Amino acid sequence: MSQPLAIVVGMGPGLGQALVRKFASTGFAVAFVGRRADAIADHEARLRAEGLEVAGFVGDAGKPEVMDEVHRAIVERYGNAEVLVYNAAIIEPARFVTRSGLAEAKYGTAQGWASRGEPASFDYVISTFRTNVAGAHHAAAQVVPAMIERGSGTILLTGGVLAFEPWIEWGVTALGKAALRSLGHSLHKELIGHGIHVSTVAIHGTMQTGTPYDHDLVAQAYYDLHDRPKEEWEPDFHFRARQEDGSDPDA
Repeated sequence: MSQPLAIVVGMGPGLGQALVRKFASTGFAVAFVGRRADAIADHEARLRAEGLEVAGFVGDAGKPEVMDEVHRAIVERYGNAEVLVYNAAIIEPARFVTRSGLAEAKYGTAQGWASRGEPASFDYVISTFRTNVAGAHHAAAQVVPAMIERGSGTILLTGGVLAFEPWIEWGVTALGKAALRSLGHSLHKELIGHGIHVSTVAIHGTMQTGTPYDHDLVAQAYYDLHDRPKEEWEPDFHFRARQEDGSDPDA
């Protein structure tokens, strides 16, 4: 396979699909990973019908034994990745020790998220951490050896404003985004000397079609971030339409 490879872990109808389409439309072969076999098959058929070189793989980012097999299958089909985008996350409004004050967390006219309601249990916190943080570490560990050998590569992590300022209804998600950002900073320090660009993307608004936070606009920012010259590499990238975006709605 002569095309460079991008891997997108965390495929869905929003940002995941936009990321796959963006990288594939610029000459990458793209392997994408999601949990639901039927959805992955639908995404693959639709994108390949557009003439894009993509392949879908079924896997749970929070289960390393499954993801080991997924990464082996990707390498067997396409070779080693030039780009890894970790976009997987368990996104659910959940407080830590009190019941949620909302049945649904909703911002503007975008689709809302049903609240967990009950305070987060120990097992729930651990299970979300596996997907929201540990899965990113595992994915990076799969692609980094070949990137080091090649002397180049890009790892982009989907973060959020919650990494900087937790919101009361999003306590568990905020914990994961803060830890993911810390992981990204550590990887940046470890790998920049090897020619590998690592950055965490903080999205400061609710993504919605036809708005300044349109999925395609965000995906374009990811591609532009990958394409940056080394002297412009930073461990954090903020996608915001207005300076005030990302302010704490609980304040």
